[in-house]
Amino acid sequence: MTRRGGSYETTPIQPASRGENLPGNDRWGGKQVEYLTEDERQKFRLTVHDGLLHDSSGHLFDTASARTLWMPSGGRAIFAMDHYGHLYSAPFHILGEFHHSSFLAGEPVAGAGEIAASQGKVLLISDHSTHYRPARKYTRQVIDSLRRQGVAVADSQIEYHFGE
Repeated sequence: MTRRGGSYETTPIQPASRGENLPGNDRWGGKQVEYLTEDERQKFRLTVHDGLLHDSSGHLFDTASARTLWMPSGGRAIFAMDHYGHLYSAPFHILGEFHHSSFLAGEPVAGAGEIAASQGKVLLISDHSTHYRPARKYTRQVIDSLRRQGVAVADSQIEYHFGE
């Protein structure tokens, strides 16, 4: 657990995933996970306006057509939050190619998991990230950040997969 100049505490990537972005790694059967640069990650950044989530194009964030490895039937996207409280999300999750670790280039996160949203309204936030396996306090930070920005997130909309 580290603090890197932002307002939120972070947690590191799990040891088994370190080096997954390097050529010749043995983590994903010869595949390399894409690690985004600061500029590249901006197209995945979510913002809040009037209590609703928007994608980087300014459209209401909606995960109806999103897919994750744990929810292949659709409706959820992966996300990661940095130490400043910036939220990044992708509607795809590709084994050995694009994971939670992609957003912050394998650096520690303040939260990571899955998100479901409809027309900018949050339906669900989970901590489902095997790359980070965030303790509940990190998911609570994500909820805190969203609520501080005016996003309505009920306790019943939070799904935990990992312990305290």
